Amino acid sequence: MINILHIVPALDSGGVENLLLNYYNHIDRDKFKFDFIVYGKEKGTLESAFEKLGSKIYHIPSRHESFIMSCRQMKEIIRCNNYDIVHAHQNRMSFIPLYYAKKYGVHKRIAHSHMAFEPEGMIKKLERKLFSVLIKHYATDWFACGADAAKWLYGNTNTTNNKVYIMKNAICIEKYAFNTDVRNQKRKELGVEDKFVIGHVGRFSYQKNHEYLLNIFNEVYRKNKNAILILVGSGELENSIKEKVKKLGLEDAVKFLGVCNNVNEILQAMDVFLLPSLYEGLPIVLIESQAAGLKSFAADTITSEIKYSSLLEYISLENPPQYWANEILKYSNSSYRKDTSSVLKEAGYDIKEEARKLELLYADC
Repeated sequence: MINILHIVPALDSGGVENLLLNYYNHIDRDKFKFDFIVYGKEKGTLESAFEKLGSKIYHIPSRHESFIMSCRQMKEIIRCNNYDIVHAHQNRMSFIPLYYAKKYGVHKRIAHSHMAFEPEGMIKKLERKLFSVLIKHYATDWFACGADAAKWLYGNTNTTNNKVYIMKNAICIEKYAFNTDVRNQKRKELGVEDKFVIGHVGRFSYQKNHEYLLNIFNEVYRKNKNAILILVGSGELENSIKEKVKKLGLEDAVKFLGVCNNVNEILQAMDVFLLPSLYEGLPIVLIESQAAGLKSFAADTITSEIKYSSLLEYISLENPPQYWANEILKYSNSSYRKDTSSVLKEAGYDIKEEARKLELLYADC
């Protein structure tokens, strides 16, 4: 048995957590075991799913609560449990667990970049450059979700010289493939059978840009009162977004579904998917929306690596909400859906194949 310790901010419904759950569901669990360090006392929505698969989950204080206690408890977990691999998913901050992993003799130490871009001032940029040097010193392996995320943390030269392993944000493609019966059933359950359904899946955080998303939908609704917005997720800004919905008078046109474990089915119910994020790594949800044959609009801040079909279009956040609304409304009378399964498999987003590749990399410890 090869024991792997993953360090993640939380085990909620975010992209990284769902990515790891996808891989753990398809990896040989007789040979590989995933444990986790997460920050804070609160139990995440995906913790029980990992525990059912045999994972042990350690909660430590966040760096904001107590940086010293956070590092001390992390150090003790790594020191006392003889892990074969430490896999850190903290972008620029991954050097901290990797330092302890090297100190206590962990043979394989993986840094994983999940961020392709984020707004940075001079201090933040210098910090990233410095921490990148530490990461490359303490890590034995450099992972990233895509080429842009690799360049962001490890630099252009290391990326073009194939020193970074691109661990694809793979999914179970068959699970997301368009199904008319599922679409009709979910639309009936949600009470949107005769509606023009616009959807979004993402944590209620600054990064996901829900304020702008609501401005876009408000313009759509002004021109098409049959439109409805479905929001999937939770987060620290959820209440403020609900207040804005009330302020705009959109209570009857916006549905908050919370955290859902059937996103694959909810995507079937949508007519258009919307992701106007300020920054991302390589968002799994855009792989999922394309796999579902769903027309999708994303901010041009998001890497073009994720575009594998004509279903995905990019729009600049510098454009006013009215511009986005006009583009979206072009699809208000269209029920066309496209099967993209073969395209996504060829692009390397089939979880079965990618899980086998990860097994080989983990086994080389």
